[in-house]
Amino acid sequence: MSETKNPLSSFHEEPLHDRDLTFSEAVAEAKRCLHCKVPQCSKACPIHNEIPQFIHALTQGNLGEAVEHIYQQSDLPAICGRVCPRENQCEGACVLGRKGRPVAIGKLERFAADMAMDGGFLPVHQSRKTSGSVALIGCGPASMAAARELAKRDYDVTIFEAASQPGGTTTYGIPTFRLHKEVVSREAAYLEKMGVTMQFGVKIGRDQSMEDLESQFDAVFIGIGTMDAWSLGVANDQVQGVVGAESFLVQVQNVQFGEADMADLPIQAGDHVIVVGAGNVAIDAARTALRLGAEVHIVYRRAEKNMKCLPSEYEEAKADGVQFQFYSAPKAVVGTDHVEGLKYEKQQILEDATMVPTGEFGVVPANKIIAAIGNKPELDVVRSFGVTANDDGYIAVKDVPYGMTSKAGVFAAGDIVHKPQTVVLAMREGRKTALAIDAYVQAKKLMDAVQA
Repeated sequence: MSETKNPLSSFHEEPLHDRDLTFSEAVAEAKRCLHCKVPQCSKACPIHNEIPQFIHALTQGNLGEAVEHIYQQSDLPAICGRVCPRENQCEGACVLGRKGRPVAIGKLERFAADMAMDGGFLPVHQSRKTSGSVALIGCGPASMAAARELAKRDYDVTIFEAASQPGGTTTYGIPTFRLHKEVVSREAAYLEKMGVTMQFGVKIGRDQSMEDLESQFDAVFIGIGTMDAWSLGVANDQVQGVVGAESFLVQVQNVQFGEADMADLPIQAGDHVIVVGAGNVAIDAARTALRLGAEVHIVYRRAEKNMKCLPSEYEEAKADGVQFQFYSAPKAVVGTDHVEGLKYEKQQILEDATMVPTGEFGVVPANKIIAAIGNKPELDVVRSFGVTANDDGYIAVKDVPYGMTSKAGVFAAGDIVHKPQTVVLAMREGRKTALAIDAYVQAKKLMDAVQA
């Protein structure tokens, strides 16, 4: 009898140590850089990474200098080198891309960061913990960037994470075939070497109160994600068999961690799955379902050119076998006790790009539907923090001090403030807010000393 293949084996298509480039290939790729007087790649980067500088160092074979330049602006380069939307940012702005292939900036960043981690020559500043104490809620990209910045400034930093693993969306929202989880674990281990304490399985508001943190620490940073999914918003969308994309991806990751069983996943081999949505999360969910042995269709109301996902993600999904149906606006879930399909109305695009319904309906058969149309904050969790939020539940913050909430000494950044965006933007905001926390704590200490 032949051995049954474990579906999860297909999630590890990209082993951590199977590099895209050898050292000589990295140097050769770096030498393609034109070293523009006005580097458009850096201008297009949300954190204005020192791209020409680190690439020039690579052309000299100087990996140490290259890494120093990368870490000037980036706290998580091994992650960003893998998941940044570089075709819309640095590589998309590279002048070589206008007539050919841009410099592979993402691969070079990933190569340098991996080599630094593997070689153990990335400098580690061990916090003396003399500047003050800061509690961070959540261990996603914003918090990890803030933690690194604060530890560098000799703060005693403690991260409280409700999940069992670090990384937030980089761990639970991005599939392993796109981002190997050991990459995230290495970043967390680096923070621990700096002196950052991490407590997992602790949900603030449930296991410990915000008031406790405020009394025990000089400042508090909120860096949680947005885990409540928007419903499909069509008739009969509460019927059994409709699942949220983020929830599905989290469940799959828990299986990979050995914390849940395959049988408990909402998608099983042989399922006929419809994914509603056309962003990167929709693509991730579709490719994940495909790897579990399902047949997958993405149904989208607009045209191929209007998809929010990266073009490279779309091409990879097609190569995997995901099927796409455009100009199909979802109208209702078909089925009484369980999903039987998705009713849609065909759309027509006019010459002025206006999309109009045609009055022609159809049904895509399916027994599962994945809703991938966005997430929102967990309102109960935000309320438990006692900070001001807008009507949608996103935390309101100030410009001065940057990132401070309505509570003095309580700061926030990342998806819970700016809505779900990219890892690099969350990282940037985490670092900026950490600098504001440092200024706030030191100013408060000075005022307390003056008044003593």
